Amino acid sequence: LRVANGEPLPKKQSELKIRGHAFEARVYAEDPNNDFLPTAGTLNTLKTPQASEHVRIDTGVIQGDEVSPFYDPMIAKLIVWDEDRTTALARTAKALREYQISGVTTNLNFLYDLATSKPFIEADLDTGFIEKHSDALFNPVKVDLSQLLSHAACYLALSELANAGTDPWNSKSSWRMNQKSLTHYDIEVGGNTHHISIESNGDHLAIYLDDQTIHATASLDNSILTATLDGHKQSVTIANQADEYVVFSENGASSFSLVRADCGEDDETNSGGNFTAPMNGTIVEVLVSANESVTEGQVLVIIEAMKMQHTMLAPSDGVVSELFCANGDLVDGGATLLDFTPAELAL
Repeated sequence: LRVANGEPLPKKQSELKIRGHAFEARVYAEDPNNDFLPTAGTLNTLKTPQASEHVRIDTGVIQGDEVSPFYDPMIAKLIVWDEDRTTALARTAKALREYQISGVTTNLNFLYDLATSKPFIEADLDTGFIEKHSDALFNPVKVDLSQLLSHAACYLALSELANAGTDPWNSKSSWRMNQKSLTHYDIEVGGNTHHISIESNGDHLAIYLDDQTIHATASLDNSILTATLDGHKQSVTIANQADEYVVFSENGASSFSLVRADCGEDDETNSGGNFTAPMNGTIVEVLVSANESVTEGQVLVIIEAMKMQHTMLAPSDGVVSELFCANGDLVDGGATLLDFTPAELAL
């Protein structure tokens, strides 16, 4: 603004010098495992690395803000500086691991895998880098399943005790005369359900999962769980979103969900033939009509969000039995757009 007003720049070109090395990592609400399609939602958790002479964060959002489908989904620019490239890159990886975001899918794990990959460290770079090194860049978070389940059990048990207060009628300590104090949980990780029991004995806990027994002590300070599992101590931060939980540790973010008892209250329908929106966005064009026969690979719907278009194709020959969207509709990610019946089932 000052330059546009005719004022001089604060330094002359001859006064500028290059010192050290810097990286900029752009933290986006997007899903690298789904063609980097943008995501939208509420930033339920947003904890950034500590700003310092080495770390700068340029952002315009805070915890609790919405990432809207109507604007660019960038959350922040993380800029890291140090005396040389090697040290600056190591600092960048460390800062990426310190980021904690829940509520939307982000590219944080992808950025970390990128910054720590051998070809990137060696600066073996070209425009086909991502495709060439996809095996190194699209890795699932390394999860120690027994550790994750133990953290989940400790967190759930301690949270219930903390929420019980002093009213004995609200107590969930599972106290029984002459019986063990056992609490049972069904916890889902990666689509698999694990039955876990946790026994309380004063400050000591015994966690029973599969064929393992893990002895633990644990404390919960708001969202920070400090647990010693079979003599190994670790602190993790756990973000709670209804029955969904995100665990932030030194290995990155992983998640689990609490499986509630099925009381037969859900009116579920068979969604096997449903096409759902991969993201929040606007229906650009619907190229088929209800009861229309289509061929494999035919374009059915085009959806757009945040300057990106996603084309939905017929997976096989079949019939579009019903449509639930029209040109110009705003849809949520996961919303059903149409019913599709494969040809072999339409007979």
